[in-house]
Amino acid sequence: MVSELKKIGFGTWKMGGDVIPDPNNDDARDVEAIRYVLEKGVTHIDTAAGYAGGKCEELVGQAIKDFPRENLFLATKVKSENLGYENFIRSCETSLKRLGVDWVDLLYVHHPNPEIPIKETASAFNELLRRGVIKNVGLSNVSVETIKEYEKFLNVPVFVVQNQYNLVARESQRKGVVDFCRNEGKHFIAWRPIRFSFPGATDPHYQTGTFPMLDEIAKKYGKTNAQIAVKWLTQQDGVSILFKSTNKKHIDEVLETENFELSKEDWERLDKDFPIQKDESFNGSGYFSLI
Repeated sequence: MVSELKKIGFGTWKMGGDVIPDPNNDDARDVEAIRYVLEKGVTHIDTAAGYAGGKCEELVGQAIKDFPRENLFLATKVKSENLGYENFIRSCETSLKRLGVDWVDLLYVHHPNPEIPIKETASAFNELLRRGVIKNVGLSNVSVETIKEYEKFLNVPVFVVQNQYNLVARESQRKGVVDFCRNEGKHFIAWRPIRFSFPGATDPHYQTGTFPMLDEIAKKYGKTNAQIAVKWLTQQDGVSILFKSTNKKHIDEVLETENFELSKEDWERLDKDFPIQKDESFNGSGYFSLI
């Protein structure tokens, strides 16, 4: 069984639809993309009960069925409205059925819900761990304080924290979440690592001319802007990423970042001097802060 996370995992948001299934979605394309990354050596696949109303989990299940289960690190998430004990258990059970597996390597709280006591959610995590249907606990979109509060009631440490983090979205860095995870031996996973989406963004995909600093550094290394953005993250101790694409060229582009390193000077320049840095995260519909 895979117990360690590689630097690059594959996300599946918007496969099968948005928050509800899209009847016009190209399901075969999505399944093929997941299979492609698995064939390229990616072992970590991330999905969620809230993606396309559960259809995304079904597509992941189709994609992984011909691969040895023990060679995969499979993660899914429970929606914020389902963090009560019974609903949390039921959500996990439903996800397992959609995925066609007996266990997941990692189960997340997708977003915190201040209306539901953390102790209740932690009790559900503990029960699922006891049953062996989940192997590790994850929290997404959380602050250091929330991580600490969960660990008062969990029978195991939080294994992974997944927050938005990229050259623009610096909230997890500035609020100490990245350093806390690193110091406590937890994995930190960056979602939306290479899409700088925020109100007024000239180009959320940072094509040439959007950020001259990226253009300059990319040219120096003979890489694309996206590859430099990825490498700034994966070169950090304890930080991994999740990316999603159905374009094989773009998938290869991200995976090829494992073959070079940024100099200390270039990494620090991106870290300190990147021209736009936001203290909050942005999810496409508005800003939100970690809780």
